[in-house]
Amino acid sequence: MKRWRYYWRVLRTRIWFRASLYAAFGVAAALIAAVAAPLVPEEMADRLGGESVEAILTILASSLLAVATFSLGAWVSAYTAVSQAASPRVATLITSDESTQKALATFVGAFLYAVVAVTAIHARFYGAEGRAVLYLTSLLVVCLVAFRLLAWMSRLSDLARVGHMIELVEERTAEWLEAHPPAAAGPPVPGEDFTAPATGYIQNIDLPSLQSLAETHGGHVEILASVGSFRRRGQPLGRTSFQAPDEKTQEALQAAFSIARTRTFDQDPRFGLIVLGEIAARALSPGVNDPGTATEVAGVAVRLLDNWGRRAPEEGDVNRENDRVIRPVLDPEDLVQDVFGPLVRYGMGDLAVAIRVQKGLRSLAECDSAVANAAGSLMAETAQRARESLHKTDRARFDAEFARRR
Repeated sequence: MKRWRYYWRVLRTRIWFRASLYAAFGVAAALIAAVAAPLVPEEMADRLGGESVEAILTILASSLLAVATFSLGAWVSAYTAVSQAASPRVATLITSDESTQKALATFVGAFLYAVVAVTAIHARFYGAEGRAVLYLTSLLVVCLVAFRLLAWMSRLSDLARVGHMIELVEERTAEWLEAHPPAAAGPPVPGEDFTAPATGYIQNIDLPSLQSLAETHGGHVEILASVGSFRRRGQPLGRTSFQAPDEKTQEALQAAFSIARTRTFDQDPRFGLIVLGEIAARALSPGVNDPGTATEVAGVAVRLLDNWGRRAPEEGDVNRENDRVIRPVLDPEDLVQDVFGPLVRYGMGDLAVAIRVQKGLRSLAECDSAVANAAGSLMAETAQRARESLHKTDRARFDAEFARRR
């Protein structure tokens, strides 16, 4: 995506940004009452412009700081619980959760609104008309706070649940798998490489910018480092068909790649599958011993890979607009290994997990999709590991389960 869209998406996930916006709106709502005062009828000013508004604002100011502090503490507790129960990588979905951010930002914004309004009242900033506007605004703020508080309580009941985290990871992974349909790799571009200016993970590639550069120079650009790839400074990011690009062009090519310290779920479907595998691996560890979560992950993996593998290459291919940029394609074997690899390595000693994984791989191998061959290749390894790890009795049950299905 374009760089400005990428930075906007990153900015929107920062809780301080949303809280700052709500705080600014709260302060503006408190001060705008003086501007709207001339529009208030005299009868309404007499009825609503009394001392009751100050009492409402005082209650809001004294209670919302405690509510915001409590909510922030609950949010941190959920963050810690998810990091321990699922995977530290999932915790980023907690910090960027839109419902949580809206709740916390609402509490902060309403608190600042009440503080500024009370201060302005004591400074005699408002007349009776302005106090009437404050009264109506305060009623709206109370309703908004009540709604956000109820929504936050409902969200909090799911926030630290492992099953909910699996759902969130599945949603984000499905979103970006849809943007990267199965496709054949494009022809390699002979030419000059341009390298990474820093060390880190590729988080975004500005395809329109690369397309524009390729059109300007009458050539093509091949991307060698897809989103999610790790590159050391000096390693190649891509290759151009136009020979020896000058320093300015090199900088423009490098600027199209956003490099950061960590991977994210945005534009990186493999990272989502890797995190699902991590959740399953942790669930299968002796300290947790939760095979149910592992079987749930196996079901999610089958759904994601089946939906992706059945898609036609032309569906949703965003590279049609950037025909001079050759992107790397997703390898079905990588996708299958990313999510099923940990299940096969750590779960074959549990009969239920072994059967679920083998059933999932078999269902993928038997369908006409892009992942059929990769799933079929892993089936043999899964069966061998299961027979080596299972107890004699469980091994017989495992063999009998699939003997009936041949």
